[in-house]
Amino acid sequence: MKKLFSIVCTLLIAFAMNAQDKAEFNPYWYLQAQGGAAYTVAETNFMSAVSPAAALNIGWQFAPAVGARINFNGWQGKGVVPAQDLVYGFNYAQGGVDLLVNLAQFGKYKGDKVFNPYVFAGAAANFAFNNGAPAKAAYPDVLANRWDPTLISPVGRAGVGVDFQLGYRVALGLEYVCNAVSDKFNSKPSSAVPNFDWQHQALVGLKFRLGKKPVPAPVPVPVPVAEPEPEPEPEPIVEPEPQPEPEPDFEAFVENIWFTIDKYNIRESEAYKIDNIVKVLNDNPKTKILVTGYCDKETGSDAYNWKLSEKRALQVKKELVAKGIDESRIITDFKGSRERPFENPASKNRVAICVVDD
Repeated sequence: MKKLFSIVCTLLIAFAMNAQDKAEFNPYWYLQAQGGAAYTVAETNFMSAVSPAAALNIGWQFAPAVGARINFNGWQGKGVVPAQDLVYGFNYAQGGVDLLVNLAQFGKYKGDKVFNPYVFAGAAANFAFNNGAPAKAAYPDVLANRWDPTLISPVGRAGVGVDFQLGYRVALGLEYVCNAVSDKFNSKPSSAVPNFDWQHQALVGLKFRLGKKPVPAPVPVPVPVAEPEPEPEPEPIVEPEPQPEPEPDFEAFVENIWFTIDKYNIRESEAYKIDNIVKVLNDNPKTKILVTGYCDKETGSDAYNWKLSEKRALQVKKELVAKGIDESRIITDFKGSRERPFENPASKNRVAICVVDD
């Protein structure tokens, strides 16, 4: 019971740690088909107790790191009566529920991965059917825990696995399962006091993600800022001497440069905005620019986001200097994820806001 309590606590902590990702995570159903071999621990050589196994799972991934599945597995097991040199087969099927934790989702970046190791634990019911009539007739005293005609017994399950993502919908998986089954699983008591039988399974299979693929949010289209028409020059005045006309007030120019998650490099799709800023600064040599970096608070820690927002602001400054803008005209600032220039969606806060003003 203590071990079960520890497992449940661990899974609840994993669920809480990943709650912050729900804003950008889309839960989904999946179907998983597996096949392989099973080994029921017996008093004989390994190969004599190996038998085929198959499984079908219907799963619900409700958080980035935590999911659950309904499991159906079985086929045929093998038992051994050493004294009579008897190896006999028996049919079984299991149905149960597993809780899974994806270990690839722990770290500073969470999202879809190609390599996804996971652990799981669960419980099931074992159904023995259509079994052992010749063996029971020949060895009635040895096969004491008889299936008569169908026996239902509890099963505890735990294991590890790994999924290799082949595409958005399909993953290839390898899995090891350890089943703690009733002493009646193979119909042969192991001692005077009933205890657990152990069955190990090695499975390989494919997982298919169900449902519609989410449509990515559209990239904001920048609105070009129209430059003011130049004022016509005044006619020269002889008397009195002409006084210089005051220059028109400069209207602030704003450009938002968007970044992808956990990145500070400027993408090709955003590079034209640097050129826009350079043109405005060259056309208005007395102006300066304030570049402020931000991060979304839905991803990463406060300390990490503080440094990442500074890198985003400094990267914009580096690009402007490379295109001939004097460093003295560029002021940088960064807010991390402590301030949100945009409420929704969260991804709009992965930005460097550039303001050109007097």
